[in-house]
Amino acid sequence: MGIDNVSGTTFIPKKTLGKFMHISDRPLKRSSGKPLIFFMSAGFCPYCASERWAIVRALNNFGSWQGLLETTSAERDEKYLSIATLDFSRAKYTSDYVDFIGRETADRNFEPLQDLTEEDYEIIDTFNPDQIIPFLLIDGQFMQVGSGYSPQLLQGMDHSKVMAEVENSASPLGNAIKTETDNITAFICKSIAGRANICNSQDNKRLTEQI
Repeated sequence: MGIDNVSGTTFIPKKTLGKFMHISDRPLKRSSGKPLIFFMSAGFCPYCASERWAIVRALNNFGSWQGLLETTSAERDEKYLSIATLDFSRAKYTSDYVDFIGRETADRNFEPLQDLTEEDYEIIDTFNPDQIIPFLLIDGQFMQVGSGYSPQLLQGMDHSKVMAEVENSASPLGNAIKTETDNITAFICKSIAGRANICNSQDNKRLTEQI
């Protein structure tokens, strides 16, 4: 892949939309020519579980998913238990605009799942050396460590209930997921210079102007 490492630059990270940080003005260089969306998480992690809902919905604006399976986070040893979510470990995402890499380092039972590649470690060593999860990196320019909203909002809900809440932006959970989805979408639009249809919406333009 070949990463344009930001180490040694004088760029000062600054807070931007939501909990995201603007960490560089130098995109990652990829052979495909498309920006990379990189997400590292684990099946047991409730914060990862909540963030996946927004990632899936945001990336739906730029491509399509196959093989997404319903699952839940750990049922023990975490602050929030059995949070309904989606499994990226066997999913495939296809897009004309961006590349997506999702790494699930462990399953919901804390067992190792997906190995990180040398290229993955290059990204993590550069941007997230403490390997905190969830970790979302958009084109090497925008980064979020942790979830954009609390998994507490999903406690006690099964997948059908979450899906119903997602369609109701007036509900606390629906609003939280929509806000995080819109933020991720705006960062992607920024990275692709607004070439997708979703980037032309007034809401997206308003957010993109804040980045």
